[in-house]
Amino acid sequence: MRVLAFVFMFLSFVMPAMAAEDYICPMHPFVHGKQGDHCPICGMELVPASEEKKPDKSGKDTINISPAYMQALGVKTAKASHHEFGKTLHSYGRITPNTRNEYQLSLRKGGWIKELNASAIGDAFKKGDVLLTFYSPDLIAVETEYLSGLRAGFKPAVTEQRLRLFGMDDQAIAQFKKQGEIIENVPFHAPADGIITMLNVRRGAYVAEGNVILTIQDFSQVWVEAHVLLKDLQLLALGTPATITINQTGEQYKATVDYIYPMADSDNKEGMVRLVLDNSAGKLKTDEPVDVTFTANSQSRFAVPEQAILYSGMGAYIIEDAGGGSFRPVMVKTGITADGMTEITSGLSENQYVVTSGQFMLDAESNLSGGGMADMPGMDMKAMPTSENKDGDMDMGTNHGK
Repeated sequence: MRVLAFVFMFLSFVMPAMAAEDYICPMHPFVHGKQGDHCPICGMELVPASEEKKPDKSGKDTINISPAYMQALGVKTAKASHHEFGKTLHSYGRITPNTRNEYQLSLRKGGWIKELNASAIGDAFKKGDVLLTFYSPDLIAVETEYLSGLRAGFKPAVTEQRLRLFGMDDQAIAQFKKQGEIIENVPFHAPADGIITMLNVRRGAYVAEGNVILTIQDFSQVWVEAHVLLKDLQLLALGTPATITINQTGEQYKATVDYIYPMADSDNKEGMVRLVLDNSAGKLKTDEPVDVTFTANSQSRFAVPEQAILYSGMGAYIIEDAGGGSFRPVMVKTGITADGMTEITSGLSENQYVVTSGQFMLDAESNLSGGGMADMPGMDMKAMPTSENKDGDMDMGTNHGK
């Protein structure tokens, strides 16, 4: 409104009473004059504006301007049509490990670490690699029982299960059965590709029964835990699309809501949602801060470019291109704004064209020509409606996005 008021005041000083044939400066269209005059600012000869107020097919007043004037004003238009978008929600979060891909190795019998290939945090292993070898008298005893059972004709599956209960993995059991003799230093293999994130033993150390000795984490897939305001959380559902932006690098990733946590932070009035990201390249690091943008309730909406919307104390309106150089202001009601588009809930129909650039000057010209708000299609001066969006927010005097 301040911009519009300034333009109106400036034009009222520099524009004389309009004659039947008005002329304007192509570079400074607020300068008006008659044929043969020159612009006092740049010295260019004025060109015909051919502006006059005349009714359109609906009987409402329009302004009509020449192609030269349109070019001078930088008028651009776009067709009102349907676009797929939803309400944009912004939140923050961080990258966390996928706990489903975390594996802990604990020993079910006491014994000694003989060889330790996983000797430092950060060591990487492939599934099946030997992490360590372990000597345990109890484990040797059950191996002996297994071999005795085979020789006595017992069913191997019975004692094979006992081998697992004592801590031998399938790969070690297969090796034991193949060679048919006791393995004193039993190998423990990596259950998946991953990196050592916790190490609680050293080579030669004695480990008591039940102790967790290391953790291996697969980082090929990570989670993003995003904090969302409780008032916005109700708009999200499983599968809601989101864009994740890494704060430090600006890199962006696409994801969808994988889980909505049932807990809430009452102090911050926030809830939390989880998204899953592929990290096979290993570029994403846990605890990295991220920004998350959700597109909630995405659907096809009748919309115009966001910049086409003007606002006054009486609501939202656009400048319609009626064709043939004719323009008129039209009251509209708006819905949500996202992805550079603003939803139109009433006031426009399919295939109408709206002005997206130069509309402020056209609006000023409309007011100076005697048209303006009172003549807008859809304007009830008694009711003085305001544009209210679907969230109940009132649009008053500023062109803003949500």
